Amino acid sequence: MGFLETTLATKGMSTAVALKILGRHVYAFGRHITAKKMANFVKAEWSKFRGKEAVPSYPYILKIEPSNICNVRCAYCYDNRRQPREGERPYGRMSFQQFKQIIDEIGEYLFKINLYGFGEPWLFPETLEMIRYAADRNIGVGVSSNMNFDDPGLPKRIVDSGLEVLIFSCHGLSRETYTKFMAGGDPDVALRNLGAVISEREKAGHKTPFVDWQYCVTGFNEHEREAAVQKAKELRVDQIRFIKPFFPEDASDEWFSSMFPKHTYRHVHEKSPGCNWIYRSAYINFDGGVIACCRDVRLTGSDFGNVFREGLKTIWNNEKYRTSRAVIAGRKDIVCNTICSRCPIVQVGRKT
Repeated sequence: MGFLETTLATKGMSTAVALKILGRHVYAFGRHITAKKMANFVKAEWSKFRGKEAVPSYPYILKIEPSNICNVRCAYCYDNRRQPREGERPYGRMSFQQFKQIIDEIGEYLFKINLYGFGEPWLFPETLEMIRYAADRNIGVGVSSNMNFDDPGLPKRIVDSGLEVLIFSCHGLSRETYTKFMAGGDPDVALRNLGAVISEREKAGHKTPFVDWQYCVTGFNEHEREAAVQKAKELRVDQIRFIKPFFPEDASDEWFSSMFPKHTYRHVHEKSPGCNWIYRSAYINFDGGVIACCRDVRLTGSDFGNVFREGLKTIWNNEKYRTSRAVIAGRKDIVCNTICSRCPIVQVGRKT
């Protein structure tokens, strides 16, 4: 399981579920591979293996946030949707033209785009345009959604867009458990919309989008896991996975489950698994701010650059990226002032 935990971003999964997700990545690679993408992939992996600071490759997976605006308030997400303070990223959305700029620059190297961040992608119509533009350029796209929308025609448009993976975030079946975690949402609306997407997919005779139900387990919703499995079967969901949410250790006990006790949130007992993001991927905020991964997205001072002003190819080997790769590779003589130097995973590695 150790290798899979370092390969995949989501933690707290069984080996069987992790293998299914890894299989999806393999599917995306096989479906979208070209000679240029394969050559870039080999260069990136070789650079990671050698711990290089400047790399001759570009990211082959991107996480692009179309918006950080959301219609529900999930526990501990984005500081419970408070207003931004000085030095923090405001709320906003990426335009289609801005997304197109990113794809036109780097798309020929990409196998996949995860088109979501700290907002709800289906709130805005340009998300469908973005998916179609990427899909038409041989790039697989995945979206994560709470599926709380009131638009009967949207499920068909989602299927027609070319979306490859739909991650369904739903952390509880009863209104009591669901709204405790996802305040402002409605489980009945979400499940009805998910069923409509699957029905439209079957009606069209498509295999995609692959529907992946992501259920974060807490002390107050773990008793509904079996019911969730049955509901997933009823809706013909492709996969349901029960994962570890990330809450602060000072959260009350009800947020921690028997499946994922509080002590599993600590890193002090672990060996550093290394970091894949810094060689393989990047997180692009709606405003173009580029950061190494999805940690600390609110602070604009964490940005490695801005893709709309500088271009991702320029940012990818700038000083912030080079020093971050050096510190992740274990060099203790490097002064690194990026979020990577403060990452718990890196800190564990520097202590060993």
